[in-house]
Amino acid sequence: MNKEKVGRFYDVVWTEYIPEYPETEKHWELFYSEKEVKSKWVLDAGCGTGIFSIIFANKGAGQVTGIDISEGSLNTARKLSKKFGLKNTRFEKQDMLALPYESEFFDIVWAWGTVHHTTDPLRAVNELIRVLKKEGSLLLAVYTRTKLTFIHEIIRKTLVRTPRWSWKSLCKILAFFLAPVVFLFKRREKSRKGETLEELIMDWYFVPIRHYYKPEEIKNHLGKKGFIIENFLAASGRFNSTSNFIYKARKK
Repeated sequence: MNKEKVGRFYDVVWTEYIPEYPETEKHWELFYSEKEVKSKWVLDAGCGTGIFSIIFANKGAGQVTGIDISEGSLNTARKLSKKFGLKNTRFEKQDMLALPYESEFFDIVWAWGTVHHTTDPLRAVNELIRVLKKEGSLLLAVYTRTKLTFIHEIIRKTLVRTPRWSWKSLCKILAFFLAPVVFLFKRREKSRKGETLEELIMDWYFVPIRHYYKPEEIKNHLGKKGFIIENFLAASGRFNSTSNFIYKARKK
């Protein structure tokens, strides 16, 4: 049921909110280049609107497979792919904890902000590793656990119990009050732009499942699986407590 709740949640989020392509592309370019992805087979694990799948496809990937458990998100992704006239994308409803693909099938696995919304994040990571080719590239973005995490969880566990019809109104109210705080006290610019504060609040505080890790935990897990870290972004958001940390790692 938890998995189904997450799927229904993103039926709301990723049919209403679509990140801006140019700003999302700039974020993608922090980690990959056209040369690196040319003719590669890519898995976009938890593709949401499909915006990153579209970028990979436009950058010359041979085949991009976007998966999600939200049918609403997949419909958005298919429409976006059609809008760009792409022939090298496909979108499938799949569970990250039990992927149907053969081992060592993909050259690149991209999982931006997704494994932490599964019921078992490390199992999801292991499945992504299983389907990645030797010397393949894996990108993981995971919510950071900080001293303020318990406060965020109190807020989330309260708001997630509110009626669905009230979510967008509550997000607008929260965004109104939080906007001055973000403006005055933010520590850095957000690395992935193109999303409004209202959209971010929806994703922070209304999602049914959300796990947090320290970067060292994920780094150690990848090391035990034979990965070398190629790139590390310690915080992708304006505040540490609302950020993803991001690892790009390569399978030995």
